[in-house]
Amino acid sequence: MEARAKSSGTPYPIWVYGEYLTEPPKRPNGALRPVGHYIDKGGYPGANVYAVDISTLCKGTAAVDGRGSRIYTQDILLHEAEDEIGYFVVEDEETAVDVVWGEIVALGRLQAGDISIVGNTVDYPDFIEGMRYHVENGLNVPYLPSLDVMATPLPFLKMTCLKCGYVTLGCCYVARHKDCGGFFTMDFATKIYRKGEKEKAFA
Repeated sequence: MEARAKSSGTPYPIWVYGEYLTEPPKRPNGALRPVGHYIDKGGYPGANVYAVDISTLCKGTAAVDGRGSRIYTQDILLHEAEDEIGYFVVEDEETAVDVVWGEIVALGRLQAGDISIVGNTVDYPDFIEGMRYHVENGLNVPYLPSLDVMATPLPFLKMTCLKCGYVTLGCCYVARHKDCGGFFTMDFATKIYRKGEKEKAFA
C-alpha cells in the first residue's frame, strides 16, 4: 500500500513516502528487523526502509491536486472557487469532509484544478478547531494557500489573537495563542491576491 508516515525512533521525525509494510522487512545483510511498522522508499532491497509512527500513517489516494501532487488521507485541501473558498480534510481513499459544515463529498468530485494541498491534520491537529471558531463567531474564514510558508514564495503569516490582540509573524499556522488561550486569526505580512482577483501576486 502506497503511504506516508513520520519516522520513529529519531529526535526529529521526518515524513517518509513509499510502500507501507505489514511484515518486518529484512535488512540488506539478511537480518530481520524487529516487529513494527515500516515504509520502504524503494531502491536497493531492504536499504531504504524506515521505522514509522503508525499514528501518523496516511494512505495514498488516486487523486491529485491542481499542482499534480498526490493526495493522501489526512491532507487538508483548499477548495478555491471564483467567489468562495472552503477547506476539506481527506477522510479515506474515497471521501473528503468539509471542515466547517461537515459535508461529506466523494474525493473524485473535487476538480483537481480547484483544489490544493495546504497541510495535513498530523502536523496541524488544531486547524479544524481554528476554522470552526471563525465561522461560529461570524468571522471570515482565513485564506491560507499554505499552512507552512517557509518553503513557498508566500510571505510570513500574520497572526492576531482575537482575545488579547497580540500580533506576531510566523511561518506555520497556529490556532491558539499559548499565553492567553485565545484563537488567532490569520493574514499575511503583505497582501496576496486570490484566484479570480487581478492575479496571484504580492502588493
